[in-house]
Amino acid sequence: MIKEIVEFMDANEGIEEYFIQDEVSNKYLHYYIKFKNGIVCRYLLDIKNLDSDLRNILKYMTYYQKGMHNKYLDKNGGLGGSSPYILTIKLFYDGRNFSTNLNDKKKNRLDVQFDKAIEYLEYKKDIKQIIELKCIKRYLKSNLEDLLINNKKIQEELVKKFNNQKKDKKEKISNDIRVYIDVGLEKVKYFYGKFVEKRAFLDTKKAGLHEGVCPICKKKDKLSMPYVLSTFGDDFGQKLTMPIKLTNAICKNCTLKLHKFKVMTDNNQLTKPFPLFIDKKNLFGEQKSILEDNEKKKSYKEIIKSIYYTNPKDLKNFYLLNYYSRSDNGWKLEIKDFDYIENFQYMTNIKIENFLQLQNSFILEDFYNKNLIVFQFEKIINELVFEGKLQNNYFSDYKDIKITYSKINSSNSNSILKNYLIKYRQNFYDYIYKSHQSALDLIDFKEMLIDIITDDIKHDEKDKNGYSIYENEIKEKLNLLFSLQKYKEGDLDSNELVKLKEKLREILGYWEECKDDENKIKNRFVRGIDHIKHSDENDKLFAFLIGQFARFLLSKSKAKKENLTHADFVGFLDWYDSRLLKSYVLEMFAKYAHEFRYSQSNGKVENAISIIQTYREDLVMDKVKEYMIAGYFADNYFYEEKDKLDGEESKNE
Repeated sequence: MIKEIVEFMDANEGIEEYFIQDEVSNKYLHYYIKFKNGIVCRYLLDIKNLDSDLRNILKYMTYYQKGMHNKYLDKNGGLGGSSPYILTIKLFYDGRNFSTNLNDKKKNRLDVQFDKAIEYLEYKKDIKQIIELKCIKRYLKSNLEDLLINNKKIQEELVKKFNNQKKDKKEKISNDIRVYIDVGLEKVKYFYGKFVEKRAFLDTKKAGLHEGVCPICKKKDKLSMPYVLSTFGDDFGQKLTMPIKLTNAICKNCTLKLHKFKVMTDNNQLTKPFPLFIDKKNLFGEQKSILEDNEKKKSYKEIIKSIYYTNPKDLKNFYLLNYYSRSDNGWKLEIKDFDYIENFQYMTNIKIENFLQLQNSFILEDFYNKNLIVFQFEKIINELVFEGKLQNNYFSDYKDIKITYSKINSSNSNSILKNYLIKYRQNFYDYIYKSHQSALDLIDFKEMLIDIITDDIKHDEKDKNGYSIYENEIKEKLNLLFSLQKYKEGDLDSNELVKLKEKLREILGYWEECKDDENKIKNRFVRGIDHIKHSDENDKLFAFLIGQFARFLLSKSKAKKENLTHADFVGFLDWYDSRLLKSYVLEMFAKYAHEFRYSQSNGKVENAISIIQTYREDLVMDKVKEYMIAGYFADNYFYEEKDKLDGEESKNE
């Protein structure tokens, strides 16, 4: 893997500059000194109103100044950072006098900073830069303190800060001044390279230092262990299935390239995951239209999209790297996942269909009836199923994943959602980012989605406008479930729920308007049937009928309207087989029987009760539970009263 990173940096020379962030901080005052041909320009900068050229200079100088995180020219005696060209100086004010921290005890911090910097340069090779640094040091020792202390703007800032103290007895205060020494970016960049090269190895007393042939570039040089990937002796592989140890010492030149790559990952600014192409190593760097757009250069998905629409054949034969790099791990580059991708599939054969015929969708609105891009599939799973928690938690520790019932303003942990995320996140990652079809096949979508939907129903409440909080999501999750079942099984009819509704009309009967012998309009009930035969299709019909009838029954509750939620439907979902469920349905029917109007839909109710009573008692309800839930949330047939003679749609209550 180290070899692939070094080869990537060789093939994409200068690529790290695309990822340099503007870290010119507003917490400092900024003082700029330019040395050129013996002429010195100096002034305090208005950081909010810089021209683009000067802003760019400061951005690059700040980047080269930080060198390596937690590595300084002299941490205690110097002036911060790893460059002699940016100095951080403290100015103090005690109510009467201004002072700096340049002279500390017996040492002058400018001496420490510049003398240490010169140690990183080679006397013969870098003699001009060494002489220039000594000249700059002499100038600064003679002038810098007075320049800063006597600057009116700096004085005003210090006095203002001092006077704003709320204490009765005011204490000495300080401000940090960032001083930029501009001698041209090439010299600043050159020193940065020398510093990183010398400090790039781990502690050589522990890791060792020896002459040898570098296993990466095959050149003879001094070899040791790079600091970039780990502390000495530790694994950098975070997955138990990938216990990679750093055992091969490499040269400083290759270590410098590793460092540049690592800096690209600081603050996770480099796209995650990251592709290391083998055949066409500079393919990433060729995506100029993406990289040069500050809004898009960090997006792996945009890079892959750019390659796909340029030449999809390039999306093969590459390594995929996922990493972790933040200040809490000492800015080491921890590898979360590293795998070879033979052929990346950008388009999937997954198609989302509107089985419930929803008029209004939210998350799925733009995805119906077309093959999904693999990242669209990820978006749906992330947002609709896992409430936005999947995408950033593929490799998170269990204890660090926080999922609550935030939609109902509850801080209780949603253990069902969290446990399914933990169970299947590797499968989703392997399918989405590595095109491992088998990973998707191992996910039991039916079990997962029904459990999540059931939990949504259990926790349902009404929002401030009186609408169910979870209903729209549940319907979309059902559409997702049926679509995935069709994708995996292939023989599911897209109009299955529509046909179940039509079949329900046939078996329950329906009211219609007709004309008698005197040509007068009257209502007539067209009778259905009172039982259905046992079959796989009728098992679905039975479950759909139970869902429809359950919602019809629960609507008869005398509870206050604002207290009625879908949570009561959970009682119908708890039963193992149809025998137990039928007993519960009949019990609920007896409870609400006095609420029915026999003059209208009574014929349907009679047939429904008869069919439910006479249907098989050994049906395991988990096999058809999605149809029961779909029946509950579909347009309810028991509310439909009449069919118009002219073919108009039935009206719903």
